[in-house]
Formats: sequence, C-alpha cells, structure tokens
Amino acid sequence: MIQVALCPSEIRRTSAMDLSGVTAVVFDVLRATSSIITGLASGAEAIIPVRTVEEARKLKLNDSDLLLAGERGGLPLEGFNLGNSPEEFEQIKGRRVVMTTTNGTVAIEAMKAAAKVLIGSLLNIDALADYLFRHRPRSLLLVCAGTGEEFSLEDAIGAGALVARLPDDEGISDSAIFVRSLYERVGDDVLEWLRQTENGKHLQKIGKDADIRRCAQLSVFDVVGHLAGESVVRL
Repeated sequence: MIQVALCPSEIRRTSAMDLSGVTAVVFDVLRATSSIITGLASGAEAIIPVRTVEEARKLKLNDSDLLLAGERGGLPLEGFNLGNSPEEFEQIKGRRVVMTTTNGTVAIEAMKAAAKVLIGSLLNIDALADYLFRHRPRSLLLVCAGTGEEFSLEDAIGAGALVARLPDDEGISDSAIFVRSLYERVGDDVLEWLRQTENGKHLQKIGKDADIRRCAQLSVFDVVGHLAGESVVRL
C-alpha cells in the first residue's frame, strides 16, 4: 500500500503509529532533502539531521570536525558553516554535516521508528523509484514535510513524481492518487509550479531563485540516501 502524509499534523499522527513494517520516504523539495541528496552525490560522508539549533551546536561542541548547516525562515543560521542551499552542499566532499531546518529535518526525525527511512527529492527521483521497484516494500509512506504547520505544494509534487513511477499492484491510497494526479497536471512545468508555491515565492524574495532552479531538476543524481542510525548516508 502506498500512503502519503500530506502535512506536519499528519506526520505527527503517523509517527505515533507502529512503523516497524513501513518504508518512509521524506520529501522537503524546497530545500532540505534536495540539499541532502546533493551533498551525498557530491561525496559527503554523512549528514546528521536534528530538530533544533541547540542540538546541532551541542554535537559540534563534542566533535569539532563536524560542519553545521541549517536555516530558519529560509536564511542561514548565525555561526553555521552552511545554510540550506543545494549549491553549498556541493562543497562538502568527505565531511560530516549536522543539519537543522524548519521542517525537513523534523520530518526525517519523526520517521526514525520506520523500518527504513529514505530521502526523497526530484533530483534523484528515478534512482529512488528504481530502488523501491526492486525492493517492493509492502507498506510505503511518502512524507511531505510541509511549510511550518501547512501543506506544501512542492512536496506533494515530489511525492507524486515518485508514485507516478511505481506500480500500484500493492494498493494505493486516495492521498497517493491525489499527488500522482497533481504531478501529472504539472507535466514539464515543474520549475514554474515550484516558483508559485509559498516557499518558492519566499525564496525568490530573499534572493534564492537559483535554489529553486536546482531543486526543480529531475533525476540529475543516481544516488539514494537513507537514515542509518542517526546519520543519512548513501545506500
């Protein structure tokens, strides 16, 4: 069965359930999961997602070799090495990074009890679909990280892109049909749709339109990331 958690309240509800047999795929298209996949494709050793700025700083105190990455309100955090732009994550080959973002890392953390947690983005959508096709999890949950407490259109587009690439012989929920239909409606206009989202408009306002361009690309990386213990690494 393919199911979709469409917003943070659904993520919280789902995280309280038994996830022991579930494969979860977390999408924060603008921009956390896109940055994570870019980092892994560029040779990052590991990316450690945490909920809060305080957690990130504490890990850094215990290990000075770690890089700090993150944002609040879309802007880099004071004293951090990186913000949340995919371009920055191209420069972290061989490094371990602690990352905290408004929604993306929170959603990844919420799924830690799942049997497997994968990182979803448009950038690696074909590689992700191929992995899932070969492993055929019986229960697949697509997690849309959202914006604040709200639904994010770009995350639903990402989830829909994955559903459109998978067989539905194990069953498909109404929410999965919805995101697939949305992605089919978007067609080749992914960039323009992402620019019209709440996050897209905000990123343009703060001078991050280049990030939207990067995050809107389909299947530029042949890499799958998953949560192994506390860290996201390449499969």
